[in-house]
Amino acid sequence: VQDQNLSNLIDREISVLMGGWSAEREISLKTGKAVTDSIKSLGLSVTGIDLTSPDEIKGIVNSLDLVFIALHGRGGEDGYIQRILEENNIQFTGSDSKSCEISMNKSETKKIWRELSLPTPDFVEIKNAGTSDLETSPFLSAEDDISPLKESFVVKPAREGSSFGITIVHPGGDTSLEDAMKEAIKYDDTLLVEAFVEGEEITVPILGEEILTPVSIKPKNSFYDFEAKYIRNDTEYLKSDLNAVELDTVKEFSFHAFSCLGCKGWGRVDLIKDRENNFQLIEINTVPGLTEKSLVPKSAAIEGIDFNNLIVRILNTSCLKQ
Repeated sequence: VQDQNLSNLIDREISVLMGGWSAEREISLKTGKAVTDSIKSLGLSVTGIDLTSPDEIKGIVNSLDLVFIALHGRGGEDGYIQRILEENNIQFTGSDSKSCEISMNKSETKKIWRELSLPTPDFVEIKNAGTSDLETSPFLSAEDDISPLKESFVVKPAREGSSFGITIVHPGGDTSLEDAMKEAIKYDDTLLVEAFVEGEEITVPILGEEILTPVSIKPKNSFYDFEAKYIRNDTEYLKSDLNAVELDTVKEFSFHAFSCLGCKGWGRVDLIKDRENNFQLIEINTVPGLTEKSLVPKSAAIEGIDFNNLIVRILNTSCLKQ
C-alpha cells in the first residue's frame, strides 16, 4: 500500500464494529476479524469491538473516532448503527443511515428501481405475514396475490441477508408457498415473493466511484444459499465472461442502481443474467462480507487490489465524507 493512501489514517483511532445481533452474526465476526487483522498489519491503531446488543453502541459512541462497519444484516445494514454514529458526528465506512434503511428492505429497493425503469424481477410484497394464524389470511390471500408471477417464484424475508429464510418454490415441487412463507417469517414479517429468474448470478462490487470487475457465481447446487456462500468449497467464483458491451451495460446500471438509493462508499450489487441475456437487478449489499470466501475481495484481486489495499481504500472513502 502506498504511503499516501495511509496518510489520512495514520493519526486515527480506528474501531471495527462486528458481531451484532442479526442472523449474520457469525459471518460478521469473520469479516470483522479479517478487517481488524489487516488494519493491524498496516501498523495503524485499531480496536475490534464485538457488539452483542443494540444498546451497547450508545455507551461507547463518544469514545469512537473512525469506524469501520463490519456488521451484516439488522443493526449493521439497516441504518441503525449509522444513525447513532451520524447523531454523534462520527465518521464511518459505507452508506448513510437513510440509504442503508432503504437498501436493506428488498421491497422498497425494488419499488425505487421500478420507478426508474431499472430491470428487476416481478414481485409481490406481503406485509404483516406473521401476525395471524398460519391457517388464515396471509397464505390464502398470498396465493391470489402472486398469480401474476411466473410459475416458479422465490420467497424471501424483506429485510435479511446471506440467503437466510429464502426458498425457491417450483410448481408441483416438494415445497409449498405456505412452507416457504413459514421459513421466511422466522426472519421478518414483511415478505417478498419474487418471480424466479433462471440464469447466471453476477455480483458487481463498487468502491468509491469505481466499479470493480463483475464476478460470476457458479454454485454446484442451483441456488447460492448460505451453505454455498460460507461452508462449501465447490462454489466457483469466476470473472464473468460478459462481452465488452454487456460489461459496460452491467457496470453502468449497477452503479445507477446503487447510487439512486443514495448509497456510497462501497458495496455490492447482485443481479442475474437471464436465459435471454437480459440483466435483472436482485439486491444491494451495503456491508458485503470480507471473509476469505467473500466476493468483493475476489473481485478486487482480479483488479490487482490486495486485501490490505482494499481495506485502506474502503477506509479512505469514509474520510472523504463531508
